[in-house]
Amino acid sequence: MDALLAVPGDKWVNADAAGDRRLVRRLAESGLLVSDEPDETLAELRRRDERLASPPWSRYAALFHALTRWSTIQVRLAEPPSPSSPPRPVRWRPPPHFYRRPRAEAVLDLPLTRPTGALQDVLAARKTTRGFDSEASLSLPELSIVLQTVWGCQGLLRLGDDLTILRKTSPSGGSLHPTEVYPLVRAVDGLEPGLHHYAVEHHRLELLEPLSTDEVAALIVEFTAGQPHYARAQALFLMTTRFARNHWKYPAHAKAFRTLLMDAAHLSQTFYLVCAQLGLGAFVTGAINDADIDRRLGLKPFDEATILACGCGRPVPSEREPAFVPHEPRGNAK
Repeated sequence: MDALLAVPGDKWVNADAAGDRRLVRRLAESGLLVSDEPDETLAELRRRDERLASPPWSRYAALFHALTRWSTIQVRLAEPPSPSSPPRPVRWRPPPHFYRRPRAEAVLDLPLTRPTGALQDVLAARKTTRGFDSEASLSLPELSIVLQTVWGCQGLLRLGDDLTILRKTSPSGGSLHPTEVYPLVRAVDGLEPGLHHYAVEHHRLELLEPLSTDEVAALIVEFTAGQPHYARAQALFLMTTRFARNHWKYPAHAKAFRTLLMDAAHLSQTFYLVCAQLGLGAFVTGAINDADIDRRLGLKPFDEATILACGCGRPVPSEREPAFVPHEPRGNAK
């Protein structure tokens, strides 16, 4: 700690003047000091430090992004409770499921209307699926519909020589749409299993890494932090964000990173609705080993990074899917 504090944070000093050279190098290799030595590892650490100090990133967003990434994490899944199971011990009672503000000035009962139509049917069918038929497959047209409808481009608007904005089926901060998607395909008719990139401009799949179906299933579990029920899904969609696309308009903005997370969340909901319309089971998970995914995709840190993952397939009943009972506000809906 004495050696670390002896090095100023705002100017370069000679390594010999900072103390024991071997200790100084260890601190540099740990990322605690920045060195201008030509060593490849130290040069890469210096490049990352310079990127974080550049205007596009808000330092607090960069810190949050860096410190919340996972690598080689295995989540522990709780077993579904049975009627005879004793209640699990808890540290405190859960907050109430419905929330009411105290000391309201007035209360108005709203009309109990039930809209009908195709959209309402899809919204009612939308749910998270955890049971998939491991022997089934998706058709190539189904995969194409999902990609085109969720992540595909629906229109273009040129705003000068250098800037074109896209129209998609989900909103995006600043209409910039920086989210990319990498389908990890296990079982789609007529498509080689493996890791792909969806090229939006020409509605194409670019094969990045061919894999066997068993390798894809194992990789799905690895990427989703050890969640075995997702291994039977026919495809996993890895959503990444290209930070520069957002930071170009919002450099060092306090809300920029939050907007990128919301972009991925919007896309995941659209994904649910499209899958519901096609009769496919869908899921989204933030419990992912995003650092491992980034390495597998060969992404450069703080240039592009995995944000969220969602997947789909042929649904089958699962003990991990709860049966909800309908809720009727005030008990007299018609």
